[in-house]
Amino acid sequence: MQCRDFHKLADSYLSDELLVETNHDVIKHLESCPACRKELAARRGLRAKLRSGFANAPDLQINEEFQGRLTAHLREVALSRGRLSGAKVIAIAASVLIVVALGVIAVQQGWRSQSVVALNESAAGDHRDCALNHRLDEARIDLEEAGRKYDRAYINLVNAVMSEGRLPSGIELVGAHSCVFKGRRFGHVILKYRGQLVSVLVTNIEGQNDAGATGQNEITADAEVENFRLAHFETTRHAVYVVSGLSESENLSIAQALEPSLSRHIRDVERAT
Repeated sequence: MQCRDFHKLADSYLSDELLVETNHDVIKHLESCPACRKELAARRGLRAKLRSGFANAPDLQINEEFQGRLTAHLREVALSRGRLSGAKVIAIAASVLIVVALGVIAVQQGWRSQSVVALNESAAGDHRDCALNHRLDEARIDLEEAGRKYDRAYINLVNAVMSEGRLPSGIELVGAHSCVFKGRRFGHVILKYRGQLVSVLVTNIEGQNDAGATGQNEITADAEVENFRLAHFETTRHAVYVVSGLSESENLSIAQALEPSLSRHIRDVERAT
């Protein structure tokens, strides 16, 4: 196994998704490759931080005062045994519904958190394997062709990136195409700024998101992945990522410059399809 093979399998290895034979190959490679051991440790550490951040998020914690009231109320109901009035039945039902609703919200937020992590990893992986190392398994295709076949947001994507003149001075257009990383298709515009390649990635997230419908898209500076800086924003059915080796502020400023024209372009496509 080579290092490039390990990079493609590392996330599946951490998720215990590999066949036994492949698992053994990964372990054997790790025994002899310090660089990949370091890479694996970094990915494992990032996952642990994300899990901890999600589990301890204040918005997901049950209010202690509410929990105390609910416990006391259920104790009272239990002691009253069969002497339940209609009002108490309604109160119990309401309490149960609230608890269930809180559980549903927590599960939905958990799914959303996992989805964001997966998108971040895919965006960073595509920047690494496509823009920097040119080692994708599937051939890249023209953006216009991809727009006709897969997603109309890719049509005129370069114009949407470059048209308004809001990008920092000195940015150059290097290339544009559509590519696939681990089953996810991206519209990929590659820029160059201060000697660094910058990937602008657009991907469909239909069914995973309800943001962006108002036209006010929050730009998020995401957790660093594999030493790459990520910033992204979302429309109703698409996510746009800016990935580079620049500083966080430089990478974020590019995303902020791109957001108005790209959001408008993508929203126009979403309304028309």
